[in-house]
Amino acid sequence: MTNNQDKLKRFSYSGGKDYVVKLKSILGETTDTGLARRLGIPKGTISTWLQRDTTPFEISIIVHLATGLSLRWLLLDEGEPFSSETNTNESVESISISKILNGTLVDDSSISIDLLTLERYGLHTVSTKVIDHDGIIHFVNTLENNPTVGRYLISIDGNISINRIQRLPGKKLAMSFGDSTIEISDEDIDVVGRIVMTMEKE
Repeated sequence: MTNNQDKLKRFSYSGGKDYVVKLKSILGETTDTGLARRLGIPKGTISTWLQRDTTPFEISIIVHLATGLSLRWLLLDEGEPFSSETNTNESVESISISKILNGTLVDDSSISIDLLTLERYGLHTVSTKVIDHDGIIHFVNTLENNPTVGRYLISIDGNISINRIQRLPGKKLAMSFGDSTIEISDEDIDVVGRIVMTMEKE
């Protein structure tokens, strides 16, 4: 006779659009094509996830093993994406640096940085993009992709740029271009992440 108390708990998993949005934020991708390339799968597979509200468990495990991403956060919306124990015992990590050329991110070099410095600013290597732009090294937290106020790495019609953004009432945003500011809606841009730390020469 089976004791009901011995049955394992069933869970309601995140899937479809919510799941894809999470993966994009973690891996710093703004398009389905970029995400598919990063995961090494056909773009049509992602389309299937979206259409069928699928939860791809094998991909979840691969991403977890490769990055230390919390499965509870990815699949159940519980806790934080990374725990304080996610990083290895190594105190220094090498992160790729990209440059913005003609609206596209192009791999350029790499930088070695102390993990404690990253953690101080809420950064983890897997969810950090490093951009060398106008002689300044920008550290972008790709988990912060819901703009409130600050400078963000964004994509407009597939073109990458760094802009200051201020959230306004009515799902509107004020975005700065040099000395000018325009009003846009959330749907006009894709936010890669917020710039949380910079380095520059005096």
